[in-house]
Amino acid sequence: MAFAAISAPSENWTRGYGASLSSTWFRVLNFEAEAARIPGETPEITMTSFTGSAFLAPPIGVFVPYGGVGVGVFRQTTIADSDTGTLKCLVLGAKLRLGPIFVVKGEYRSLHLSGTPLLAMDRRLSLGAGISF
Repeated sequence: MAFAAISAPSENWTRGYGASLSSTWFRVLNFEAEAARIPGETPEITMTSFTGSAFLAPPIGVFVPYGGVGVGVFRQTTIADSDTGTLKCLVLGAKLRLGPIFVVKGEYRSLHLSGTPLLAMDRRLSLGAGISF
């Protein structure tokens, strides 16, 4: 699944992007690996993150609400400095199946970055589309 994202505080970040790969087990458990890149408001700063998440995702027909937690790593870089740390997130979202293989999703992530990052990021909204097989 590919997605576009906006992060907050919005004065620090512009629109970013990412991709995820997920696997469903026992029809209600979902495990996901995600990579995201969010550019800073100024061109010299970026944040890259890699997250593994576990969700409870009970399907209701073509609608699949989900929620869960994730952990991962992040790296923020500027021209002169960088910071690498861990991240934790609480995730709430929903997927909508369109036909046999197409899926769209909307998601909210509450983020906690370890230490003192170069720029704060405390939440992210994303909208994505992909295929399911």
